Amino acid sequence: GAEVSLLKIWNTETQQRITDLMLDAAGETAGVWGSVATADGAARPAGEFIGSRPTTIYGGSNEVQRNILAKAVLGLPG
Repeated sequence: GAEVSLLKIWNTETQQRITDLMLDAAGETAGVWGSVATADGAARPAGEFIGSRPTTIYGGSNEVQRNILAKAVLGLPG
């Protein structure tokens, strides 16, 4: 339903925003494929970034999810 569509959109786009911030924070080490040392341990900004891109397609693209959400909220036929 609409709630699941909204959750899918929010989750995948938030994940992408977080990985964008990870790349910014990593600075010149952002392109390193392996782990990058951080104050809290290690992170894999490049791998996380690349892995987050297809999530907007899994389970139905976010555009399809927006259509489902719009139909449910606006009461459109279909």
